[in-house]
Amino acid sequence: MSYYEIILQDLIENDHTQHNMQDTPYTLDVDHRIKIEITYECLVRALRLKQRISSLIFAYFLGQLIEKRQIAKRVIKQIISEHYYIIAIRTYYIFEINPVQIYATKNTTINMIRKLKQKDFKQLTLEF
Repeated sequence: MSYYEIILQDLIENDHTQHNMQDTPYTLDVDHRIKIEITYECLVRALRLKQRISSLIFAYFLGQLIEKRQIAKRVIKQIISEHYYIIAIRTYYIFEINPVQIYATKNTTINMIRKLKQKDFKQLTLEF
């Protein structure tokens, strides 16, 4: 199966358990740059510990912060690498409509999301 097919299957997956989206790893009153730094550190830690679901959640939160555009793109890229920037944006858009679906995924990893072809990524965002 291709990465597209694996991710699509996970998006269709219906997990009959109730999940609530975990809270962001930062408080709302901190500076936007600090929010990005904290979320990035959580993402890297989750990856090091091989926590698949947590890494998807933190990538989603990071993408959400980036898309709010409260600080310049070049400043964000001084904090996080291009690699994680792309992962965060893609994860955010794939799960934008229903971020709780992250908990129902069985196989999707952030590396799969990163390696998706551009046309497949666009197709996933259009389908969901």
